[in-house]
Amino acid sequence: MSTPAFIRIITALALVFGLSGCRDKHDWNQRLTVRVETPQGERSGASVVEVTAWFGRIPLSGNEVEYRAQGEATVVEIAPGKYLFALLPGSAERFYWSARDRFKGMSRGEWLGQIPRQSAPVEVSDRAMPLLVTFGDINDPTSVQRVDPADLAASFGPGVRLKSITLEITDAPVSTGKVEAVLGWLSWSREKLLAAGNGRNPVQISVDGGELALGRNDFRSK
Repeated sequence: MSTPAFIRIITALALVFGLSGCRDKHDWNQRLTVRVETPQGERSGASVVEVTAWFGRIPLSGNEVEYRAQGEATVVEIAPGKYLFALLPGSAERFYWSARDRFKGMSRGEWLGQIPRQSAPVEVSDRAMPLLVTFGDINDPTSVQRVDPADLAASFGPGVRLKSITLEITDAPVSTGKVEAVLGWLSWSREKLLAAGNGRNPVQISVDGGELALGRNDFRSK
């Protein structure tokens, strides 16, 4: 490689990495709490997820924001052996969409900076509702079922209904271990999971007439 060509490559790399360093970083911990009414009384569960957002024009992609969410799904034991899971996808912008009236007129860069300063909890809106699932057999990943937030009784029996899902900014540490303590198959090897699903991902739910494959990162992300 000629010296001029080498210099051009080094210059281009320096420009890319330099621009990426100009992005603003915002991070916060948010607690998702699920409360469920049952004939035996209220059941609840909570999980703290860390959200990190890098805001600014991302070189070579054209995107202005990149998110990362680390933590685990919220799990509620409705009855012995019967669990409700509120999954992780959508965590990054869940607070914004649930509390967007607080951020009227703000740009994305502005409301990202405001979220860590929020002290009041917010009810999770329909647009930000997490995907809810359960398992017919908690030890069998193929028994996963989607749960309708408006009709928990269809999945858990009469008298069971969703009371609330709330979200709040917190200083509490990220939750770990709760989901894996319930779903032992999360630690299975890829080969064992494929065998359970007869050669395909065994964790499949019906969505809009089709099937959606769920992965480990839907339940916990490290």
